[in-house]
Amino acid sequence: MRSTFFGLNIGVKALQAQQRALDVTSHNIANANTEGYTRQDAVMATSTPIKEFAGYVGTGVEITEFRRIRDQFIDLQLMTENKKLGEWEVKSDIMSKLEVIFNEPSESGLGTVLDDYWNAWQELSKNPESTAVRVTVVQRGLALADTFNHIHTQLTDLQKDINRTIATKVDGINSIAKQVSELNLHIVKAEADGSNANDLRDKRDLLVEQLSEMVEVGVIEDSTGSVNITVGGRSLVYRDYVMEMKFTDNEIDPTAAILEWIEPYTKESQGEINIKSGELYGYLNMRDETVAGMMDSISELAESVASETNTLHNSGYGLDDNPGLDFFIRSDDTEPFSAWNIMVNPLLVEDETLVAAGKETPVLQGDGSNALEIAQLRYKLIMGGGTTTFDDFYSSMVAQLGIEAQEAERMLENQELLTNQLMNKREAVSGVSLDEEMTNMIKFQHAYSAAARLITAMDEMLDTIINRLGVVGR
Repeated sequence: MRSTFFGLNIGVKALQAQQRALDVTSHNIANANTEGYTRQDAVMATSTPIKEFAGYVGTGVEITEFRRIRDQFIDLQLMTENKKLGEWEVKSDIMSKLEVIFNEPSESGLGTVLDDYWNAWQELSKNPESTAVRVTVVQRGLALADTFNHIHTQLTDLQKDINRTIATKVDGINSIAKQVSELNLHIVKAEADGSNANDLRDKRDLLVEQLSEMVEVGVIEDSTGSVNITVGGRSLVYRDYVMEMKFTDNEIDPTAAILEWIEPYTKESQGEINIKSGELYGYLNMRDETVAGMMDSISELAESVASETNTLHNSGYGLDDNPGLDFFIRSDDTEPFSAWNIMVNPLLVEDETLVAAGKETPVLQGDGSNALEIAQLRYKLIMGGGTTTFDDFYSSMVAQLGIEAQEAERMLENQELLTNQLMNKREAVSGVSLDEEMTNMIKFQHAYSAAARLITAMDEMLDTIINRLGVVGR
């Protein structure tokens, strides 16, 4: 049987429920611009009714939970696209740097320097007696060797810069993993009584989202409320346990740097990390495939130019009637010709008469036949297994660089568009709308006022019963 104060109890419940709803509304408004915040609402339900003679009577309202408005499917889609976005951001950035290194077309690019080198030999074939032209040939050779060296140095520096960035990313991944594990602990403790740790979950979700852009992750929430994160099939975070990543750089060979798992307690290596996507994959792929491939191509071009020039130069004669020397030599005799291991013979720099422009001995007046053969190397099919010329080989390499750079930029734009659409879609579900919150505020305020008016009415009724009943007519 209901008590005399039954109505007051319903009113108090109403006041408490509307007040909690207003608290949630104010929390939403306060965090309207907070990154990673998810809109919350107070879920109200009728409290358990009681049995009366005429049937069940309602007992008012109660807050059953404070709910985050979140769509897990959108979150999963966003994580999937984030890893691709991170990868293409890296590739687009590195390709832009490669375009700056090669600087084509330009007057200082390797293509122009190579043209000047062949033109100098062509001019020498016309004026083999000219000391000035011979000096020009040597200087063009020096410029070509220096350009090869400079490009190789820039590409190596780019690889080292990539490694430094990878080391920073690995530190960032370890830091995020540690924060997620700590949040796992706090969330499990906070939700032990069945409540929702909404704000803690927002922080954790934001960290996981940031992590998904750096590296491909698998995320599973277990029955305790902890999220378990895997990378490349290995656990990065399991509840409060974190497996560390370690990057060991290699200054001599940047591509030999090691990325491995480290057991946090014993500090022992647990094997190399299998990275398949994300920013980290983008850096590794650009370092080991794209940049390394460009270095190999440039070295192949340098080796062929040096070898072909030397073969013909050795078959000719200088003004002193001596056989020609190697025009190009290696800086390190233990290594083959490459972009970093090529230089002009110092003997030719000291004495330009040693440049073998002629083909016969004793040297005939005006004999520039050997210089002409060297100049005509530019038109011979030497590169690519005898299918293309030096100029075409380099032009194709630069054209391929341009195509890949455009592709990276286009894919980045597409990925940004797709990611932004998903973020807007999630914002429509989980974001705070100030207009909607203001509407809710008015709604809950009016409900609160009505509940207060209800209590006032019940108080007046009780006052009549307690203080006035039985005194009528006195």
